[in-house]
Amino acid sequence: MSWLRRSSPARRPAHAVDGVEPHHDSDGVDHYTGDALAGQPAVEQAVARLPQDPALEYLLYSMGLSTADGVGWTLSFGDESLILFGLSHPGGSDVFEHTLAAAPFTTSVERADRDIFVFTTPGPLTADTVLAHCLDVCGEVYRGLAA
Repeated sequence: MSWLRRSSPARRPAHAVDGVEPHHDSDGVDHYTGDALAGQPAVEQAVARLPQDPALEYLLYSMGLSTADGVGWTLSFGDESLILFGLSHPGGSDVFEHTLAAAPFTTSVERADRDIFVFTTPGPLTADTVLAHCLDVCGEVYRGLAA
């Protein structure tokens, strides 16, 4: 028996995005910022679908995603975006949570904090695809609250 071990090539995570290096934490979770994913075609298309309102101009840059497996996700918002969706205080609106839960790309949703949502998808998705879907949810909620 040889003392040399063959090393297998590292498997690419299902949530990986070409050209985007996430921040890896010690728990095996990969963190993606909205600005790191901004140049991806799916994200650019979702941004173009947002209402053309100056209030949403920096939305993408205040969003973050994290996942360990491409199925369980965490979505977080920076403080500057909380007012846009009625999330600015702990007892804030549940409209965003309900809209996210009704989206076809989610199978479960939990609001972990006023600015953090934990959700699962039916199968592994790439981070750019998930962010694009989340941006679509943002647009839907914003349109509803502005009406």
